[in-house]
Amino acid sequence: MTERSKFDTVAANYASGRPDYPTALYDAVERRLGRPLAGADVVDLGAGTGIASRQLAGRGAVVTVVELSGPMLAQLAATSPGVRAVRGSATALPLRRHCADLVTSAQAWHWMDPARAIPEFMRILRPGGVFAAWWNLTHRDSEWEHEQELRIAAADPEWQRVGRGPYGDRDNEFATYPSLVVRTHEFSWQRTIPLDRHLDNLVSKSFIAALPNRDEFLHEERVILAKQFPDGYVTERFSTRMVTVNVPSIAEPAAA
Repeated sequence: MTERSKFDTVAANYASGRPDYPTALYDAVERRLGRPLAGADVVDLGAGTGIASRQLAGRGAVVTVVELSGPMLAQLAATSPGVRAVRGSATALPLRRHCADLVTSAQAWHWMDPARAIPEFMRILRPGGVFAAWWNLTHRDSEWEHEQELRIAAADPEWQRVGRGPYGDRDNEFATYPSLVVRTHEFSWQRTIPLDRHLDNLVSKSFIAALPNRDEFLHEERVILAKQFPDGYVTERFSTRMVTVNVPSIAEPAAA
């Protein structure tokens, strides 16, 4: 496979900097699934470096990941013992029919063509299975967060099209499948991390990774934030939004 991912050049930053997901999210997944994750067959689409994959495995799930980027998959394989790794695309899954109780996509579903990806996850889900997609959305309403947002916008005026645009209306993608039961969930949380890790998280964003002056931008951020946070630690705040889709039976698209 020669297709490249937007994240190939920042796989190490992604592994170091990206946040994980709150425990309450996995509790909600179990409620929607109607069983514990322990022993469940889970396929994690667009798994990246395996952040969600490891959390799922930590709750006892049997996890297979599908990831397009070779460098990201290599990071995942090095840090995720017991997780089965497959290089491939969510729109043409190299997996057999009815092999999964749960299909997940953490911070990745917006990169996928739903017209092709929905039939694929429905094909591999067992009847009664669940699809769950979620995103960490960074808060930008405190003074320092807003100032950083303005600097990002100055570097890339189109950043919000990628940085925010994909997340707000994902549940409507399932409207052509009337037998699917769609729910939305939201969780607020925060973490306090070293400045270096915050910068790794920042550069792992596709809109920062693609900047032609990326190194200069990151250097300036380091200087500014070091003055704002002299103890060397930054508190990042998030809202994690999740869409869950229950498949009570083998669903078919609505008639045109």
